[in-house]
Amino acid sequence: MGQPPDENRWSTPGGDESEDGQDYWQPGRYVSPEDGGTEQPSYDEGQAGQSSPEATGPVPQPDQTSAFPPPQQTSAFPPPYGTQPPAYGQQPPAYGQQPPAYGQQGYGTQPPAYGQQQYGQQPPAYGSQPPAYGQQQYGQQQYGQQPGYHPAYGQPTQWHNLPPEDLVRMHQPGVIPLRQLSLGDMFEGALKTMRRNPEATIGMAVLVLAVMLVPSLGFSMLIPSLFPRLGLIDQIAIASLVPTLLNSLATLALSGFVIYVVSEAALGDRVGIAQTWQAVKGRIPALIGISVLSFLAIFGIAAAVILGGVALTFALGPLGGILMVIAMLGFIPFMLWFYARLSLGPAAVVLEKAGPVAGLKRSWALTQGKQAWRVLGITLLAGIVAMLFSAMVGGLIGVLLGMVIGLISGDISTQYYLQVVIDHLSTFLIGAIVTPFTAGVTALLYLDQRIRREGLDVGLVRAAQERAAARRD
Repeated sequence: MGQPPDENRWSTPGGDESEDGQDYWQPGRYVSPEDGGTEQPSYDEGQAGQSSPEATGPVPQPDQTSAFPPPQQTSAFPPPYGTQPPAYGQQPPAYGQQPPAYGQQGYGTQPPAYGQQQYGQQPPAYGSQPPAYGQQQYGQQQYGQQPGYHPAYGQPTQWHNLPPEDLVRMHQPGVIPLRQLSLGDMFEGALKTMRRNPEATIGMAVLVLAVMLVPSLGFSMLIPSLFPRLGLIDQIAIASLVPTLLNSLATLALSGFVIYVVSEAALGDRVGIAQTWQAVKGRIPALIGISVLSFLAIFGIAAAVILGGVALTFALGPLGGILMVIAMLGFIPFMLWFYARLSLGPAAVVLEKAGPVAGLKRSWALTQGKQAWRVLGITLLAGIVAMLFSAMVGGLIGVLLGMVIGLISGDISTQYYLQVVIDHLSTFLIGAIVTPFTAGVTALLYLDQRIRREGLDVGLVRAAQERAAARRD
């Protein structure tokens, strides 16, 4: 049983009109768009090749109500049964001349039979079975082939000069599809970037954390001699404070590097450590500035709310305490929402070369409306994933630490040094994996918001095409 006709007007004869509304032809039947078609008498094979009126008899003149067009309109006059229509661009025989006999080659090329050959190829005889379901139908054109029997108004033009494999990848030239992103797209894009370019993600994290944590480790080793009167717990607390501060600074710089790497990976480019450093090193002061401004804004609002609640408690007594608890329950979601409104600032600083204040304004504009809660939800999910990984690594290191401490002597100084080394090692391992992932999600959130609000995907597709063409050349 033949495949049902599709919407392509060239695909199935007898199912659609031609492009310009003219009559079309199929074997054994003349069809007119005005009346749905009328039967054409078959042409006698014995009269084939005779051109005189005596041999063929007088040709009757059709009346005005006939579905056949008058003889003067030769462009629409149908051929008799079994003959072939004129090829595209050729003229049919003049009025009074005889067409070729049934089965002989007509004036023009033979049309493709229904359901058999590809567009422009020879058909089987009339009456053969249509193609099975799923086979190529009459008039359809395969991808990359030129039109044949029914060409369009000219050859198809190309909007690109790329090979097919590059054209197919235009919708996703890199780690993400160039459209509005889902949660899975962002997580997958961040992990793909780490897997495809570990040098500029994990490798960069290792270098930055090493630069920050090696001096921190040296300073922590000196704490027992600098503070000899403090106990072991106090010394460990001070020693853990230093790597925490330096790790925050390293994470800030590393986030800027990873944001740039992910933005290039979205276009299919793989950048190295040197190229990333050259592109981002000038933005590190702005990254520090926007981090300080964000901290001051969040800390200032939190301090004002807490001080106001304390004052309200002293003024109203127990009622003030109840009101303070209610206010804090509403304040926590507000602070999370406020943090989400500022979270895209580092990406704007790196990719748009914005200053600290302009970066915060840009982040505030990109997260207007309900998108702020979406950004917050995805950021919290990424943070939860990072916390789970950190807990697994930290728990494994804690178990190893307990086993080692149980095997060594009870010397306090030895336990202190061992604890400091393990703390720095844990910070190093966790930061080398977690920071590229969370920074990658932030970069993709920024791209997603610009795609949703500004149609950045159009510019990204154009940039991906230009880069693919440049690589091809």
